[in-house]
Amino acid sequence: MKENKDQSTRSRDSDALRAALFREGCAVCAVILENMQPIMDSWQYEDFTNVDHRHELIRTRGFCAMHTWQLAQLPTSFQLGVVYREVLTEVVGVLERERQSAEPTKKRTFMGRRKSQLASNSNGVRPRFEQCYFCQARERIEARLIDTFVGLLHTPENRDRMSQSTGLCLLHFTQARAWAEERDAEGARYLLDCQYVCLKRVLGEVEELVRKHDYRFKNEARGDEMTSWRRAAEVCAGLPGVR
Repeated sequence: MKENKDQSTRSRDSDALRAALFREGCAVCAVILENMQPIMDSWQYEDFTNVDHRHELIRTRGFCAMHTWQLAQLPTSFQLGVVYREVLTEVVGVLERERQSAEPTKKRTFMGRRKSQLASNSNGVRPRFEQCYFCQARERIEARLIDTFVGLLHTPENRDRMSQSTGLCLLHFTQARAWAEERDAEGARYLLDCQYVCLKRVLGEVEELVRKHDYRFKNEARGDEMTSWRRAAEVCAGLPGVR
């Protein structure tokens, strides 16, 4: 059953990645966003009620900033209120214990007070955003998609699709290349060739955008190159909402 489920997931991922190559921006970023939305929906209706999960959120001090504000766009005011009531109750308890155990200020040197404050801030209430529930989910999806994406490049049709796309963002290209160089040398070469073609085209469009902002060429017709800055940003920073 697990093997059938894995094959089904890989097939869905392959279809989604191929479709994303026809759209602007990094295909891996696009499919990550598609996969993250159901996970967020599930959290607000089901995972939120899991006691172990809530205890983990207290320990990590909630979610990372990006995923916190993505959740805030959903109807999650009650769920977030409950989470932050418990998080802040724990934090207030930590601060209260630290206040009670603190030595009188007059008995401390300045450096002693400073070291104590740093230790309290770093250990007692520091957010552990690197362990964000949704970031960990994204990383699992990311690894799965990169594996699938490199495999797709073994067919000429998919290499053509990628070569005509925006290309992968630099982060996902770097991750995919490292993965392929360890496990799939032929796929690594395909990836490099296709990404080179994509970035050469985006660079050419950006150069044309800059050229047409010169007053000497202001009367020339404008085309797709005028939005090339956006594609360049997507290559360098990835699609918004992934990180």
